[in-house]
Amino acid sequence: GAFDRGFTPASIINDAPLALPDPSKPNGIWTPANDDGKFAGPMRLREALVQSKNLVSIRLLDAIGVRYMREYATRFGFLPDAIPANLSMALGTASVSPMSMARGYAVFANGGYLVTPYFIHEIDDRNGKPVYVANPARACRNCQERLLDTRPPGPPPADMNPTPANNLVGTDGPPAESSSVDGVGEAVLPADVHGDIAHPPVLAPRVIEARNDYLITSLMKDVILRGTGSAARALDRADLAGKTGSTNDHRDAWFVGFNGDLSTAVWVGFDDYSSLGRGEFGAKAALPIWMEFMGNALKGLPLNALPMPPGISTVRINRQSGLPTSADDPDGMDEMFKVEDIDRLRSQAAQKKEQDQQHAYDIF
Repeated sequence: GAFDRGFTPASIINDAPLALPDPSKPNGIWTPANDDGKFAGPMRLREALVQSKNLVSIRLLDAIGVRYMREYATRFGFLPDAIPANLSMALGTASVSPMSMARGYAVFANGGYLVTPYFIHEIDDRNGKPVYVANPARACRNCQERLLDTRPPGPPPADMNPTPANNLVGTDGPPAESSSVDGVGEAVLPADVHGDIAHPPVLAPRVIEARNDYLITSLMKDVILRGTGSAARALDRADLAGKTGSTNDHRDAWFVGFNGDLSTAVWVGFDDYSSLGRGEFGAKAALPIWMEFMGNALKGLPLNALPMPPGISTVRINRQSGLPTSADDPDGMDEMFKVEDIDRLRSQAAQKKEQDQQHAYDIF
């Protein structure tokens, strides 16, 4: 959502203490903190996500707006009523199931499409003849029907959950009722399961732009490469991306991650909401389970990650300012941007250079 509002992976946001009014607190003030109790000051958005900086997430949410972000979250299949209508949303206080989280992250995994899990693939009669075959909406990123679909990304249809994802195929009767349970009913299928029955695929709605998908996935790859999920490097796969999550008092520990084939969510917690114990963060309690499962599920499979879409360009930036810089800058690094953001950032860099020079002249 932030990338649709002008933010980039290099945007500078302050990781510093906050004090916000909150009538539910004993003193009427909410003072959120990072998990380690430390503050790093101004930092690039990429680094903030990699290091799981809560204060940066809260400031970012405040900048783009709670109402906007609640509406944007519906693109990932989350119901608005499950999303808090306040800044605590940035800390993962939404009440969602592991299935819902896996579905939401599947949007990043499949190129930007909202699909719905389903449970029943096929029902055969006593003679082995299929009487029911699931017909789910699919991402189908490279199929002809998708390539001809020019509709822009947007919120999913209001009737997304009750969509008849498990229609009867190859029968003369009416479609079966959807087996949707709390948003469960559709999914991406790896191949055409309907045999010789010729019919166009049901296309899942595109809910985010391919470039936004690519950028946020690149950030979550860094979470594993050098951030809070770095233990997953032991799987020795360059196509993995994900995010750790923990809640207050260590009541919940999360790790949700994916590659181009599979999205998996792991939650660890007690059903009575009691604490897991001091230090039981997502990286400690949930990530090892995720690694065990993904290591076996992806064993022997080739790497599968989204290709860079058109409209993304790599630019040399200064690590401190996050703005474009010269190729010989000793504090330079490469970062990815939407092409339309680059001219604006270069203009900001030029203005900053003029201001720095003027400041130097003012000293004398």
